[in-house]
Amino acid sequence: MSKLEEYLPVVKYHGIDTDKAAIFNSTVNATGTTTLAALNATGLTKTPNRVSQNTITDIDAQNAAPTIAQILGGIVVHTSITGLGTATVPTGTAMSGGISGVAVGSTIKWLYYNDGSQTVTITAAAGHTLVGGTAAVTLGKYVQITSVCTATNTWVSYLTTLM
Repeated sequence: MSKLEEYLPVVKYHGIDTDKAAIFNSTVNATGTTTLAALNATGLTKTPNRVSQNTITDIDAQNAAPTIAQILGGIVVHTSITGLGTATVPTGTAMSGGISGVAVGSTIKWLYYNDGSQTVTITAAAGHTLVGGTAAVTLGKYVQITSVCTATNTWVSYLTTLM
């Protein structure tokens, strides 16, 4: 098989730099630094609904402190009983310690649902910040939480859409 640089010496010494469309009818392998201004691809398929395997954790107590393992399950149900309660998200150290390969930018999306008979206030432990401060979740309501690692053993959780 002949190589392009055998026909065009400039390619051998300077590579390919073109403002024109390049069409490849086979696999393209690139080594070194490759810069693409625009890339169009055909024949790709889109997966319509990403399916995740969630574990529902049910905590039956006035106050809850979900663990990182429970949060990674995706759904925390808190059956609040006997007066106003709190749900305290883990420390930044506990969050980072429970995730293999954690790095700045690691993100967890999870759901907290209050199916009890009391209002619960979500609070944060050390090294963990709730954007907007604490949040009161009334009975039968839920909040979508996105927790992001922002530094070593430091997490920020964004609480959205109380329903």
